[in-house]
Amino acid sequence: MNPSKVIPVVTTGYTSKFFTLDLDSADLSGSAHLQLCGYSEALFALRMGDRGLDSLGVAPGDYVLFSTTSALRSSGQLSLVRQEGEYIIRETYWSGDTTLLRVPGDVFPPLNLPTENIRIAAALCDVIKDNELAPVVHFG
Repeated sequence: MNPSKVIPVVTTGYTSKFFTLDLDSADLSGSAHLQLCGYSEALFALRMGDRGLDSLGVAPGDYVLFSTTSALRSSGQLSLVRQEGEYIIRETYWSGDTTLLRVPGDVFPPLNLPTENIRIAAALCDVIKDNELAPVVHFG
């Protein structure tokens, strides 16, 4: 028997633009949840809202799963990046005072931001295709 884990799908995520997200909300019971089979470090999921990860086989509607326990790398990691209360999904390349945020395949223009203005909120740990077997469940 495979252990099962249920994680919230907190919002639609984008690589093309910053979006709002309330990771501190105490009540995510109204959100859709994914039922994962087997072990996963994922704490929450976002549903992709654009084509920025097409070169990796991730399409709009697919679920990107994030963890805050994965080891953070300074270069090339797909991350959920926070700047002034808004978020974006990008590869991060830290170089001291600045951090380059890019999209694989350069589908959208890169962003070069002061490192002190951004935070890595979570690291991508898995992807679930929209048509794969990870049932969406609702509570209440």
